[in-house]
Amino acid sequence: MRLLLLSVFATFGFGAIAQMTPTYDDILIQMRDGEYLEADVYIPTATVTAEVILVQTPYNKDLFSWSLPLGIGMNLDSQPYIWVIVDWRGFYGSSGADLSNFTRGEDGYDICEWITQQLWHADRIGTWGPSALGGVQYNTAKEQHPNHTCAVPLVAHPQQHYEGYYYGGTLEKARLEQLDALGYGLSPIVLANTYYSAAWTFSENNSWYPSDIIIPTLQIGGWYDHNIDKMLDWYEATRNSSALAVQDEQWLLVGPWVHGGTGAATVGSSLQGELSYPNAAGVANTMARDFLDYYLLDSPNNWNNTDLITYYEMGKDVWNSSNSTRIDVTTYDALFLNENNQLSNSTGNGSTSFVSDPRNPSPTIGGATLHSTLDQGPYDQISLESRGDIIAFESATATSEISISGNVTLDLFVEADQPDCDISVRLVDVYPDGRNMLITDGIKRMRFRNGYTAANEAFMTPGTIYQAQVQLAVTNYTWEVGHKIKAYIGGNSSYRWDVNLQNGGTMYVAGDTNVANITVHHSSTYPSKINLPGSNPTLSANKLNSIHFSMYPNPTNDVLVLQSEEKITQYSIVDLSGRILKSSSYTNGEINVKELRSGSYILKVEINGTTVSRPFIKI
Repeated sequence: MRLLLLSVFATFGFGAIAQMTPTYDDILIQMRDGEYLEADVYIPTATVTAEVILVQTPYNKDLFSWSLPLGIGMNLDSQPYIWVIVDWRGFYGSSGADLSNFTRGEDGYDICEWITQQLWHADRIGTWGPSALGGVQYNTAKEQHPNHTCAVPLVAHPQQHYEGYYYGGTLEKARLEQLDALGYGLSPIVLANTYYSAAWTFSENNSWYPSDIIIPTLQIGGWYDHNIDKMLDWYEATRNSSALAVQDEQWLLVGPWVHGGTGAATVGSSLQGELSYPNAAGVANTMARDFLDYYLLDSPNNWNNTDLITYYEMGKDVWNSSNSTRIDVTTYDALFLNENNQLSNSTGNGSTSFVSDPRNPSPTIGGATLHSTLDQGPYDQISLESRGDIIAFESATATSEISISGNVTLDLFVEADQPDCDISVRLVDVYPDGRNMLITDGIKRMRFRNGYTAANEAFMTPGTIYQAQVQLAVTNYTWEVGHKIKAYIGGNSSYRWDVNLQNGGTMYVAGDTNVANITVHHSSTYPSKINLPGSNPTLSANKLNSIHFSMYPNPTNDVLVLQSEEKITQYSIVDLSGRILKSSSYTNGEINVKELRSGSYILKVEINGTTVSRPFIKI
């Protein structure tokens, strides 16, 4: 547990080797019910009074003695604030406090009240913190302490909602287990409410209170954070429904960042997954400091002229800004699934099938994860192409930029020979060098294709084709010229999401596993498609056309036979690491692969200046 907490701590930008000694250590702050919470106070040298930044944490206040946030590190005297760090009720130094009748917002209010009574406190209190440390800021703001002046919640929102645990109706198992490991103990409650019900309605309504926000906020999120969809909804709500005086003092910053908590990537760091964003490094800290200085110190830093939304356009790797309440668009471009694993702006023919075996589920590779065993952020998905439980559909090479902002959805026509299955989708950018970098993903449990209540539940009948929509997490992305759009479609994404046993039985209990043969239909009658939130002339003008190319046999022992309606001029064979093993001009109908070792490979061919890739297995 300690190692896990150190990882969480390091992820949010801390981690100096030496330690500071708090000015006041393990102070007991009395709450309204007579219980006490434990706190540390850090006061810069020679400071008599100062404004306070309050941090409330379930991850052990003592860890802050290794480094204060916002780039301060151990240089307490280099900044003007007094820091008050408090352990949550029930955690670490506050573990003995009674948990039977309280709210974290009330505890936050009582901590603010205690701060105002201290001789070293000047007047104002700002709050800061990521994840759970961000959610508790909203809980505290709801109570409206008169000295709580502003808040900086990172990768957080206050609502406890159904799809926060059951995305597309499928339990996000890895994150729930991680929350249990951190001491929240949510599994019994969540697993007792697997369907959307009155309990979820009550929870969602009780934790949605934008009209109670009466202070300015800087809300910081990441495109690879599991909270990003609800964060954008919450931000819009605070712009529209918070106290009138502060509706135009709600700011939003979204970078190419992960949630944090595992691995090296942090909210605001350059390295994210297998990609690096140098122009995003440090922005979260810089903007947070400017915001806090403006509201707590009356700094003349021109913060009030900052555009209300600052967001990172991935792929193009530039910062943009807006004063709207949302940055997602309301128009959509459609790319249809076609035969030969192609994406086109016209409907295709036929269908494509795969096998989903719960005993060998396709693996989660990066993304908006939260578990100590899973990578976070953008990772290459190319290894999925060696599996029999994944089908991939790819566009032609982009001849101009293709930009999206919002939720990508897939309208799929699905048939299966089992009563239930999951449909997972991973959207990627195919780089010219062959990398298939994850942008966003999502999943849908087919029994919940009509909704998430028990009454909505509907099982599948073999031979019947069902329409279902898979929604992917919101993103802002541009495919550059020379890149391609690709969607991987499969039955599972484990370990992030629960593996569907596909037997139609009670969920989340042990049982027999059924192998499912799943078919995605794509024809004029069953036009499966990807809906891209944007308005791109390259797509709407029918300039992105599919290339009809196939190869067989696959798997193969000695040769690959190629078929194409258009001339193939060049081919290359690469391994799953991207290393080119063979490359040559193409002059006949087959390629000799006898010399290859057994394993999985990618064949790339050039057709009319466009590179088309196909996975194959050498036996």
